[in-house]
Amino acid sequence: MELIELIKVVKDNSLIKTLSDIEFLFLDYSIDDENIPISNLIVDVITWGYENDDLKDFYSEHLDFLINSENVSPLIGCNMSYETSLGGNSDNFELFCFESKNYNYYKVEGNGMTSDRWDTFGFYEILNKNSVTDIINMFKDECHEVFSNFGEFGDDEDDSEIEFYT
Repeated sequence: MELIELIKVVKDNSLIKTLSDIEFLFLDYSIDDENIPISNLIVDVITWGYENDDLKDFYSEHLDFLINSENVSPLIGCNMSYETSLGGNSDNFELFCFESKNYNYYKVEGNGMTSDRWDTFGFYEILNKNSVTDIINMFKDECHEVFSNFGEFGDDEDDSEIEFYT
């Protein structure tokens, strides 16, 4: 999500409502004039956070909203289906990216019957935009690990399937 779009989402959805919200989410930002309208402060603080790569706390606080409101689309998703003695199960994991000027903040969201096998709390990775890390392949490798129950099962188990989608 680019800076202008991020500012619009914050304003339209009242993600920052008060000076206290700014002070809580942007510890290194100083408010010079507390009489400036909050809508102007939002533009200033989000721009400052973006330019200074200081959006981690903001994103952490609002990840669920940003993902669930479909303001951010997944880079890649993974669907795992299993046939067990108790019936069919499936897990879904999606990789999302949030950004600042120099960093990408990656978050994995999962749901399903056994999705607790992958701890998706917090950020998956925070990488410099110039990093040579192939985050997509890293995500796929972790999905295969979860799918195989960390090596306990092969990818060729009967009636089990892993699919990636964008």
